[in-house]
This record gives sequence, structure tokens and C-alpha cells, in this order.
Amino acid sequence: MSVKLKKYLTIMLAVILIAAMTSCSNEKHAVELSDAELESLMEQTAKKTATLSYTDYLRDEPFAAAEVFGVQRNGDEGNAYVYLLAEEYVVVKDKAYLMSGRSGEAVITFSYEDTGVELVGVRWSEDGEGRHDYWLKKNFPHEYLDKVKEFRLVDADGNSKISEAINETAAKKLGVPVETENILTIDTEEGTYEIVKTLETEDGSFDTEIIDKGNLKDLSGKTK
Repeated sequence: MSVKLKKYLTIMLAVILIAAMTSCSNEKHAVELSDAELESLMEQTAKKTATLSYTDYLRDEPFAAAEVFGVQRNGDEGNAYVYLLAEEYVVVKDKAYLMSGRSGEAVITFSYEDTGVELVGVRWSEDGEGRHDYWLKKNFPHEYLDKVKEFRLVDADGNSKISEAINETAAKKLGVPVETENILTIDTEEGTYEIVKTLETEDGSFDTEIIDKGNLKDLSGKTK
């Protein structure tokens, strides 16, 4: 074999190897998020998706939690396919109250950085008859669709692991327990609030009782 032919074959082999390595690096493959990565991603997702309506009056914080069906990585980009719950909590008189929230299937796109994962964006599933299933088939990998169908946000006893996870995180960060029985309503135009208790009547229907009310300016819950 001539020297020129050897050099040519060596160059061709190198090109083939580089092409194979490039192909592998661009191929999506399933991975897992560590607890720290998922926690960071949920914090970033909460800030990205939340609409905080009461920051002028109270301590107002966003939180998020998710059921992760699967994660795929393509180079430095990752996609988490999840059922996402994002909620807003405020603090009133040493208790945290849920004020608003959004839930549904979503694709969370992020990048892998030296310091951890960095959120790129969140795509929520579409609502409406026919549109929801179409969105899932278009945006979720086939291997995760069965997990989506089997998932239930609330179990037979009325409990939700995702809600419980958010309540636990909120209580820890806010430093107060989360109120799960009574409901807080706020009228920003009037500058007032009410805490309402739900009561079940003898005929099985429900009634409400105001157990506390007042002016927002009198509350001292906005301490960060």
C-alpha cells in the first residue's frame, strides 16, 4: 500500500469518527434530573410563570412543583415533560394562603450550565376538546404518553402529591404554615380582605362564614 493511500485512508477514518461522534452528540437520549436540579428548575419555573397580584400589600411568593414523566437531553439542551402546578401564596397573620394557580401538562426547556440548569422556557398544553390530546401527541415523546394518561392530580382520597409538595416548600420558605381549610379573598380596589370558612349544612350543601376581615393597610404580613 502506498504512503499516499495510507494517508488518505487515515484521513477518511478520522472524518468518519468525527461524523459518528457528532451524530451521537446531537441525538436525544433519556436522562434524569437530580433533586438539586429539579428544585432549581421549579424555583425558576415558578418565577417565570407566576403572576403576583398582591406584592404592594403582602408578602407574595410563587411556587411550582411537577410530576416528571421523563427528561431528554440533546447536547446542552434539555426538555422535561411534566404535569406542572404553579401557584401564588401570600402571608396574612402568620399563615400562608393560596391565591391563584395554574396546572397542566407542560414542556420545560432548559440548558445545562457549569453552575447547574438554567430555565429557557415553559410551554403549557392547550385546552379544548380535541386540542389537548393533539398537543400532547405533537409535543410529548411517544414513550411518555401512557404515563400521562395514567397520572391523576388528585387521588381517591382527595389528596394531591404535587399540592402537598408545594405546601411543604411554601411553608419552609415563608416560615409559616399553609392554611388548607379557610379561604382568603382580597379586594385590592377597596383595600380590604376577608378570611372565609366553608361550612356544610344539614342538607348537604355548603355555606360560608366570614371569620376575619379588615383593611390591607393594617396587616403586617409583608416582611421579607
